[in-house]
Amino acid sequence: MRNNSTISERSQNKSNPYKMWLLTPPVILVTVISDIIIWNGVFPSLDLTWKWMVCLPTAIILCLMVAVISGHGGNRSLQLFIGSLLFLAVPKLVFSVFAWPFGWVCGLIVSAIVIILFTYATTYGWLKLTVKKEDWVFPDLPDAFDGYRILQISDFHIGTFANHPEFIEKMVTTANSLNADLIVFTGDLINTSVSEIKPFTQMLSQLKAKDGKLSIMGNHDYMDTQNVVRAEKEMGWNLLMDSHTEMHKGQHTIYVIGVEHTGKPPFESRGNLKQALAGVPNDAFKILLTHDPSHWRMEVLDTTDIQLSLSGHTHGGQLKIGWFSPAGLICREIAGIYTQQGRMLYVSMGVGGRIPFRLGAWPEINLLTLRNKLS
Repeated sequence: MRNNSTISERSQNKSNPYKMWLLTPPVILVTVISDIIIWNGVFPSLDLTWKWMVCLPTAIILCLMVAVISGHGGNRSLQLFIGSLLFLAVPKLVFSVFAWPFGWVCGLIVSAIVIILFTYATTYGWLKLTVKKEDWVFPDLPDAFDGYRILQISDFHIGTFANHPEFIEKMVTTANSLNADLIVFTGDLINTSVSEIKPFTQMLSQLKAKDGKLSIMGNHDYMDTQNVVRAEKEMGWNLLMDSHTEMHKGQHTIYVIGVEHTGKPPFESRGNLKQALAGVPNDAFKILLTHDPSHWRMEVLDTTDIQLSLSGHTHGGQLKIGWFSPAGLICREIAGIYTQQGRMLYVSMGVGGRIPFRLGAWPEINLLTLRNKLS
């Protein structure tokens, strides 16, 4: 395995990728609509004192939102804010929508169901590790790589598991039991600081694959760039930053390309795909590691012939019921397989998230088997 990698000067700068102010209009809209419906539709005869009491959850939510936008309280403020949306704003909206046409009892029952589901998501759902297995056929895959097994791991957000090291230990044990040829990590190792990694360094160093462990940076990793780069090197991960590496079997070679974070705003695009592909033969079988799946349509499809792209970033919205995920409101590619022009994108829902919440979009690792013919 040969690697061609450099750390760009731009990547060494810290940046804050969180543009929480973008949440302001929808949060205000949802909370105010709920209050108006309850005031005028569900309980129109409430006196003024009780009407103001109905607004108390809205006041709490807006205060927490201001704290997050202003940067006060760090991750704790963000978790409290998201918690207030899940356990105050959403149940209140559900109550108002169902209570207005069907009566307050119906609204109460439905909102109680929502609270029970969200409670499960924040206590058990985010620790429910799953293994997804996929078999794909690529006619131009070299014969020597027929049956090649890649384990994709994405979006650790490792600090979120500070009080649950047993989950990471279970994930590492499960990953190693799959006997993958290659492990790839598609970004977001941390939430905000490399200090989150320290309790888990030994565990993550124990990940094993025959052809090694490759990784790329996610948008969160730029909160502490140099230290994340150093930590991944210490764990034996081969970090690709606008670079590529060759995987050899006999006389056959495939290329794995890794780019720095590139995708839709509000997160800064830093990658240079042209640089990463420099020296890769045109007729080679190529696998691209790119954190944000939106990069696939932005650049990969139109400017390259890369056969397979692997991404993460979306977490599947951390909430997925059937085909619905809130991530679908802002992302075209949310989770799973996407094909176009004979090329494929696979989006992992990842292991973690900055908020300990998963419902339907369970934490996952992905075992991907490549074939060059139907078995």
